[in-house]
Amino acid sequence: VFNNELDILFATDGLNYSDIGIVHTFVASSVVSLVKNSVNRRCVNTDSKIAVCDTGASYSAQWPAVIVLHKVRSVYSEEWDLTQLYLMLSRARVYCSVVIFPYEGRTLDDSPHMLRLLRNLSSFARIIWH
Repeated sequence: VFNNELDILFATDGLNYSDIGIVHTFVASSVVSLVKNSVNRRCVNTDSKIAVCDTGASYSAQWPAVIVLHKVRSVYSEEWDLTQLYLMLSRARVYCSVVIFPYEGRTLDDSPHMLRLLRNLSSFARIIWH
């Protein structure tokens, strides 16, 4: 899903790599490494770089296009999840793609607040369920 979103952005006319930000929360270092490897392969012959950062490092940043990788914290942290998600979404000026996934051993069914949010957003955004 992530690589498909990157491919869509790279096919957009007038969008430089430096116009893309990838913001994440609580993603395992192995996942961040995979994300950075994917980004670096695409930016190998250019000075224009894609920013990859944790939510806390992106508070004052904005990009025309953002890919959000949000790991749902748990069933008991609705306020934290929604606050972090809002902070990441607000980094995008024009286009934002969001990948939401649960902690290991859980499903999104364990987080009814996220299911409710996704259902509410389905009228305004394309939701891809995997």
